[in-house]
Amino acid sequence: MARRNLLLLALLFFLASCAVNPVTKKRELMLVSLSKEKRLGKEAALVLSKESLSEGPFLKKGWAVSYLQSLVNKLMPYYERRNEMPVSLRISTSPIPNAWSVPGFITVDVGIIPCLGNEAQLAFILGHELGHIAARHTAERYTKSVLLSLGTQALDIFAGSLASTVGSIAGSFYIASYSRSQELLADRLGQRYMALAGYDPYQSIEAMRNIEKCAKRLGLKKRSGFLERLLADHPGTQKRIKELEFQAANYQRTFYTGSEADFQRLKRWAAPRVELLRRLEKSVSLASKGEYEKADCLIQKALKEMPSDFEAPFKAKAYALAAFSYFKLEDYPMAWKYSLRAAQLQPDYYIAYKIAGISGIREETDQGYRVAEKAFEECLYRKYRDRDYNEILHIRPVDTLCLKGSIIASCRLGHREKCEKFCRVYYKRFGGFSRTMMRYCLR
Repeated sequence: MARRNLLLLALLFFLASCAVNPVTKKRELMLVSLSKEKRLGKEAALVLSKESLSEGPFLKKGWAVSYLQSLVNKLMPYYERRNEMPVSLRISTSPIPNAWSVPGFITVDVGIIPCLGNEAQLAFILGHELGHIAARHTAERYTKSVLLSLGTQALDIFAGSLASTVGSIAGSFYIASYSRSQELLADRLGQRYMALAGYDPYQSIEAMRNIEKCAKRLGLKKRSGFLERLLADHPGTQKRIKELEFQAANYQRTFYTGSEADFQRLKRWAAPRVELLRRLEKSVSLASKGEYEKADCLIQKALKEMPSDFEAPFKAKAYALAAFSYFKLEDYPMAWKYSLRAAQLQPDYYIAYKIAGISGIREETDQGYRVAEKAFEECLYRKYRDRDYNEILHIRPVDTLCLKGSIIASCRLGHREKCEKFCRVYYKRFGGFSRTMMRYCLR
């Protein structure tokens, strides 16, 4: 009975949480306040920048960032939430042809830049991501996931586990479909913003074609099969192009494609960075197949040819990818060598410390444990003092993986004081010990 009452109260709360979507002007169920939406965006941008091997670290300053931010600023007068949700731009060190957004932030993966033909196409990509933020798509997805979870619990109570399973499957289909509609709406908004800013709206179509060609050239796998297509987050490219062609007729064609000089400068800047990162991602693929000599040769050649003027985030990413390749090849000394170099270049790139620490423990030697102890401690203390984490989370974060690694390394080295100190931190944080930690902390 208590569970039913709780569900009813929750449903009543949801019904009272309808808000007007700033783009569609319709009242929609929204469980995320403006302040929480901003926090979700900051948290996502923070974690992906500092904890992700695929996306991070981010480039946050320099001419390229300023140029892209200037294009976002050209679109801002037509962005519906310009006053309540300002947007800043970052460049990700990912060589994948993509861009993405969370509330308050647009991130352009460096890999998409060489795929585009002019500034107008880039403006469409930025406008598309701005459209996601304008339409509160992150808040909508969050709301849908909460409702799906609640609905599944209700089914489990009233109809049993089989109905709950069926409900979960149906819900996942619904959310996938909803995501496709979000993408189409973001396309329309992106095209609208660029057209109102004076760019040729038909360049949005060329942008989609160029990205598809780029993806094929890179050999990125297409989703296949009925179930995969049904659950695909993005609608098919041809459908998106047809929608853009239909919508483009609503705007006066200007044939303006932006500054050719600035765009070509951006492409010249991006091309060698993308080439380096794609070579190192190929080394990861070779390492996954156990091809040591090929992977090693590719890594050494790529790092030797890396220009000295590359920004620290790109150098750190290059060394981190090299480290991950050697980790997969089980050459742990080489893995920790390059991951520590990545951390030295980008001290808040915590994934680098983790690769070094895990590599040290896997080596199972005193030298390896010493490397692990130092790497995990650096990860713990730096993250604990990280101003960005403290300001966003309002707490001093304790990285669980780095804490566990510190316990294992210090205990195996016989550093009793450190071992006991980290065990006390673990106990205080979790109120007890896991089975693995008991082996070190209760002996």
